[in-house]
Amino acid sequence: MSGRPNAPRLAFIGFGEAGPLIAAGLLDAGVASVAAYDILVDDPTTRDAWAAKAGMAGAIACTSVQVAVADADLILSTVTSERALDAAAMAAPYLHSGQFYLDLNSCSPGKKAAASEHVDRTGARYVDVAVMDTVPGRGHRVPMLLAGPAAEDAAERLAPFGMTLEVVGDRVGQASTIKMARSVFMKGIEAILCESLVAADRAGVADRVLASIQGTFPDLDWRQLATYHMGRMALHGRRRAIEMDSVADTLRDLGLDPFTAEATGKRQMWTAELGLRERFAAAPPASLEEFLAAVRAADQSGEAKE
Repeated sequence: MSGRPNAPRLAFIGFGEAGPLIAAGLLDAGVASVAAYDILVDDPTTRDAWAAKAGMAGAIACTSVQVAVADADLILSTVTSERALDAAAMAAPYLHSGQFYLDLNSCSPGKKAAASEHVDRTGARYVDVAVMDTVPGRGHRVPMLLAGPAAEDAAERLAPFGMTLEVVGDRVGQASTIKMARSVFMKGIEAILCESLVAADRAGVADRVLASIQGTFPDLDWRQLATYHMGRMALHGRRRAIEMDSVADTLRDLGLDPFTAEATGKRQMWTAELGLRERFAAAPPASLEEFLAAVRAADQSGEAKE
């Protein structure tokens, strides 16, 4: 679809899972263009596959951050959480007045504030963005919270393109704090379900435990929930574990010991180290039983370690 009159030009820094889905939706909604840069382009073994992936999303694959952001009105950073600050520092020399830098990464308010310092001194305007649900299946319409002095203006610029945006404050870090506090619960539920059901499966009582949970909370379909959340852990456990490091940092900054967040991160990483992502080849397990069977197979091969 051709861009609307005065439609913005976008650039993505980081173009792995979320970036292409958001970009494709925004192009369909009428933004003028999307340029993309990812560190995969720097590796000859991944360059061609990444460029093809970018092209399938309708994006222009760029060989450097400088090229990607040069003509962009809005830059969206969608790297992994541990690289969010590096991405801002990398982009800063090439940013200029009139641009918005939207930091969509799941990292602590402190890291967002540090990233904003890199951006603000260039004349570009930094926006703290928290992505509040999974991007697959929602694309650019996934709910996002925005915060910072430029949040209202950025939301207004993106309003015509069908995004689900809510401005929650004028200080950088307000959106990410909501995301981080929510993740204690959301990622924690996954870790608790995993630990409970894997233990029950090892004892041969998984069905009874799940039925007991269902009886206590009858308004929810716990088998369906467990299947969904174990699938997310199977495919994204490592990324979730890294995010929990940021959650723990946030809690420490608030004067709260991150007991639960740290334990959640350990269980998420435990799942990642089972190699389930490779076993399922980017498609989540179709059932809870399939997930538990894969964990048992990892046990038998010696991959599962506490």
